[in-house]
Amino acid sequence: MAYVYRHIRDDKNEPFYIGIGSDDTYRRANERVGRNKYWNNIVKKTTYSVDIIFDFISWEDACKKEIEFIALYKRSCDGGTL
Repeated sequence: MAYVYRHIRDDKNEPFYIGIGSDDTYRRANERVGRNKYWNNIVKKTTYSVDIIFDFISWEDACKKEIEFIALYKRSCDGGTL
């Protein structure tokens, strides 16, 4: 089973990261290590919240939902918030 999560900037109340994980304790959603430079730069500036969007879904469905949410919020290079 898997889950889809988003990280939301507390200063702007907007998502800046969409991810998936498969652990029972949401470890990956709450982890700060293993993130890219863009993520780390945002976290240096502000606090963030973790929002579990979907839970207890198949890995395949989680991958599809991650793609859908990335398309919805768009990457910063495409004028979005991610």
